[in-house]
Amino acid sequence: MKIFFYTLLVCLLLSAGQVVAKDTTQAWSAQAESQLKAWQASLRDWSQESPTLEELEARQNDVIALKNRVDQCIDNLSNELNALEERFTTLGEAEENEAPELKARRQSLNKQKQNVDSELAVCRLLNLGIRDLQNEHKQLRNKLLSQSLTHRGQVVWAKLFNLLKTRGIFASDFVIHFKLWPAILGGLIVFLMLVPLARYASKLMSKRYLDVSAALSEKHERLFLVMLAKRLPWAAGLGSFSIFFYMADVHLLSALLMSLTVSLLLAPLLEFLICHETDQCRAGMPARLLLDIVLIGSAFYFFDLKKILTEDAYIVASASYYLVMMLVSLWLFLLLAKRETFHVLHSLRTPITAAMITGPVAMWLGYQSLAELLISGVFGSLAGILFAWMFVHAGNLFFALFEPDEQINADTGVRKLLGYEGQEPVPGLWIGRLLLLLVILGGLLYWMLLAWRVPHSEINIMSAYITEGFSIGAINIVPSKIIAGILAFFLLLTLAKWLRNQLSERWLHKTRLDAGARESIVSLSSYAIIGLAMVIALSMAGFDFQNIAIIAGALSVGIGFGLQNIVNNFISGLILLFERPVKPGDWVIIGSTEGHVKKISIRYTLIETFDRADVMVPNSELISSQVTNWMLRDMIGRVLVPVGVAYGSDVEKVRDILFKVANEHRLVITGDRRVPDPQVMFMNFGESSLDFEVRCFIRNIDYRLAVRSDLLFAIDEEFRKAGIEIPFPQRVLHMSDEASKNQDKFTKTDDDNESK
Repeated sequence: MKIFFYTLLVCLLLSAGQVVAKDTTQAWSAQAESQLKAWQASLRDWSQESPTLEELEARQNDVIALKNRVDQCIDNLSNELNALEERFTTLGEAEENEAPELKARRQSLNKQKQNVDSELAVCRLLNLGIRDLQNEHKQLRNKLLSQSLTHRGQVVWAKLFNLLKTRGIFASDFVIHFKLWPAILGGLIVFLMLVPLARYASKLMSKRYLDVSAALSEKHERLFLVMLAKRLPWAAGLGSFSIFFYMADVHLLSALLMSLTVSLLLAPLLEFLICHETDQCRAGMPARLLLDIVLIGSAFYFFDLKKILTEDAYIVASASYYLVMMLVSLWLFLLLAKRETFHVLHSLRTPITAAMITGPVAMWLGYQSLAELLISGVFGSLAGILFAWMFVHAGNLFFALFEPDEQINADTGVRKLLGYEGQEPVPGLWIGRLLLLLVILGGLLYWMLLAWRVPHSEINIMSAYITEGFSIGAINIVPSKIIAGILAFFLLLTLAKWLRNQLSERWLHKTRLDAGARESIVSLSSYAIIGLAMVIALSMAGFDFQNIAIIAGALSVGIGFGLQNIVNNFISGLILLFERPVKPGDWVIIGSTEGHVKKISIRYTLIETFDRADVMVPNSELISSQVTNWMLRDMIGRVLVPVGVAYGSDVEKVRDILFKVANEHRLVITGDRRVPDPQVMFMNFGESSLDFEVRCFIRNIDYRLAVRSDLLFAIDEEFRKAGIEIPFPQRVLHMSDEASKNQDKFTKTDDDNESK
């Protein structure tokens, strides 16, 4: 009874939750529809009184947020509708005499389906309305942007003359509140703590890195450290004054001093990256000066200089600032374009120079909006490209620590710390370089979009295509997942290669496994990691493994039409690795091929013959054909040495000599229960000799021919000492009488010719 009560209570709660969820969805859709109507009404009002670009962008962001919610609603309701249709399919077609429970269930499902259909229709109508509203917003933004870019105000030099006449530079409500007492105490404490410490660190670094009589790259590194050491006391002093003015509540001056402090510390690094491996670098000074200008401008932007200066003073200050920044940037650009490493910049120097000049000139001519867009886009893009190049260059210097034959490696010892010596390469460096390059390119692209003032709403739309994907028919393609899957595959592939090298060259050498077992473990581990990499990469790329049956069917058709040999060799290779009837290093005979197994791969087995020729034998032949393996169980093998002596020789003495020679060889096995001791067999009475045969087992069959040769040399030497003759075949020739007469005739003719 309690179980029935609890079950009924759970059902009521679930049904109440569904009702609440539906009411919530209906209330949200009604609220979204009213919000959309309000936006459409305000858009009609905007046709009479144009909004600002900031207001329009804020509205676009709100519309995008609502659109994401509507898309989520469509996805959820579509999934719910598919689930209801599956339940309808499970119930089957309605019958006249079906059970009342099934009929009630069918009616309930039909009612739920109608409710979901109506809610889905509302969400789809909202989606269409939002798309129309976005198109209208885009048209309005293009119109406002074109009007803003073509609008011309008063020229800057006219504003400058007005400022000189009126002398109204600061805003009327701008007041400086200076708190003297706590600022003096705090600034003095910080000054007394930082400056002596910075001077001590400066002296230590200067003494250590002052010697610059070294290679060019090391020289520039030491100069960078010496320059940084000399700037430490000045940076500490400026930082102390910055803290002093911050505590005195003069935040703008504090920010300016802090920007100069940061510039002092970053300038040596900037000059090192730009002037690396360059003996005479004239681009260092404009680079440091440009860094100062950018940091000072950032400080002014952070504290909103518009609130401090009047409108005319702000425009004059901005125009002057951008003019100075343009001149310094142009100076740096022209110096960099002369380098051989920047030949691309040299070929593009004319259009880039024109683009750099256009923005400040437009501002001085009164085109405020156009100038801000051009300055932000051009200088922002150039700065982004410069910093991207510097990051790539710094990344190359970092990865050079792991490469062989670099002078910097001997100083840092990074390769020795990782266990790499000599010319041994560190695997996976190209993956790190690729990842760094992709991150830098992605950051540069995002930076350039912001520099050209692309609205966040459009950036969100573009990023949605990358992160959420787009549909082509019934296929949803997500570029970010595909890129992540490719990177994961190559990363795991590099890991497999590194693990293979570590297993084969280091870890497994510490075990008692033989070479064949080690090679099998290495190969199987590599195949397992590669298979795992493929599965992970496909899952990250969004592959649906429910379609594996379709792929299996396609593979079956492919195997039937010509891939059976490849699959046969692959399966045979796996059998060879697991069963190990043939291992790397074994001496095998396959048909007319004889040699050592060098490698067992997926498709073939590589055999190196005694002539050092590589023969690739398909794995299926090793499984289906007869294979002679001299080293399957162990390295022991038998050597047969036939010997013939002359008739009349002392056979017992011959036997003793052969026993002695066989037992004295260092590779011949004696006293081992696994194999018999050396034997001497009297084989036959030959045509011209008494035939003996020495049979012995050696420890390593690889030395069979060498042992046989050694035994023959030793036997010949012992037989010579003992006076035992090794005969050669002799033949007796019988001639007929007529042939004998002809032979005598020919002999007489030859004698006459000799006498003449």
